[in-house]
Amino acid sequence: MNNGAPPPVSVVLPVRDAEAFLAETLASLRDQTFPDFEVVIHDDGSRDATREIVGSVMAVDARFRLSEGPGEGVAIAANRACEAARADLLVRIDGDDLARPERLERLVELAAEHPEVGFFGSRVRFFPREAVGPGTQHYEAWLNGLLSHEDILVNRYVEYPVPNPTVALRRGVFDQLGGYRQGPFPEDYDFFLRAVAAGVRFLKHPDVLLDQREGEHRTTRSDPRYGLDRFHTLKVEQLVPELEKLGRPVAVVGAGPDGKRWACSLTAAGRPPTWFVDVHPRRIGQMIHGAQVLGYDEIDQATDAFFLGAVGAKGGRDQVRDALSSAGLVEADDFLCVQ
Repeated sequence: MNNGAPPPVSVVLPVRDAEAFLAETLASLRDQTFPDFEVVIHDDGSRDATREIVGSVMAVDARFRLSEGPGEGVAIAANRACEAARADLLVRIDGDDLARPERLERLVELAAEHPEVGFFGSRVRFFPREAVGPGTQHYEAWLNGLLSHEDILVNRYVEYPVPNPTVALRRGVFDQLGGYRQGPFPEDYDFFLRAVAAGVRFLKHPDVLLDQREGEHRTTRSDPRYGLDRFHTLKVEQLVPELEKLGRPVAVVGAGPDGKRWACSLTAAGRPPTWFVDVHPRRIGQMIHGAQVLGYDEIDQATDAFFLGAVGAKGGRDQVRDALSSAGLVEADDFLCVQ
């Protein structure tokens, strides 16, 4: 132990009305194989037994600390916890999730091995499995297939590729970005996109280090800030400046509902697409929202275009990637998939 010196790692835990599962979460942290850590809990105006549960742990384990706020929102609560933390490595967790015993040990090792990386994650497993439907299983497999910086980066506009409870940040990244922003949007995905824009490097540990609890209790299922429309708005706000910097015309791959939505959003933001690319024979050759629809065999007619693959059907992204790669285009340099 460090005898009063800052520990190598701080677990930051914003909570509100978390009594249902918090004791299990705290127990999973006490069981870590890496002993030199602190847990900084910020209670954001709980009206249940959250503070009492934390207090019972603090009475027997000095590594746990509690601060309290009036109910300012999760982004501000997370900032309060991060600001109070003393370590250089800030590890997130939610009050209903479970840290695997080796989580902190593996993340500390990973951070030491990769000083160039500022934003870490790990593979994740959703539980209880009886609550994990086919869609969530597919999402889990997608998340766990994205480990490298490059894989995370090219999928940034599909979904949030680093689940927030798995995140570990260097303090410098938190300070550079000014913490989480509170607003009518998902604060974690907003933080991630701002980290991308700032040039932060990403990496996931290949082990499952966190079990993320599924269920209707999750805020992401009930709070409108986490609705798909709010994610879409953040994506457009981040992507349009990138397209303007590239200075290339835009082609949207997919003239169905997803593609049309992206075309409308880009047009509203002042960056309308010049082309669509689609497989439907009745669409090819038509004009949709002022853009010409090309077939896949006509991709070369979209001269110097940057392509956005917006095909939401199952397997659609793989088909888009195969088609554009076969045409000699390079993902990230010439195209990105979006959702």
